[in-house]
Amino acid sequence: MPMYYFNLKSSQDVYVDPDGTELRDDLSAFEHAQMVASELMQHREIKTRSWQLQVCDADRNILCELLFATVDHSMNAYPPALRNLVEQVCAKTAELNDVLRDVRSSIFQLKETIARGERTSSL
Repeated sequence: MPMYYFNLKSSQDVYVDPDGTELRDDLSAFEHAQMVASELMQHREIKTRSWQLQVCDADRNILCELLFATVDHSMNAYPPALRNLVEQVCAKTAELNDVLRDVRSSIFQLKETIARGERTSSL
């Protein structure tokens, strides 16, 4: 059976699945991701709606990203237009979180480069 990895992208960080899970096929992996997302957001739906679960294949290629808002059962009572709007806002928030993580990573790398340069120039 193929191996799949499920990486959690929260508002602050990316948690890489170190072990993976063997599943029958891509559809089974997507269904598994929906179940995991539902469990992770239980009792904290509003805080986690913009989180995503990356579904990756055995080579860690991203097959899809599941936005938690799309499996948020607490929004079932919302009118469809409102639910759609909330999902859109959560998707944009997730994109913003991705950009902010990239910026933080770039700043960290820049600081390391500057520190290395300062160490080299002081020798």
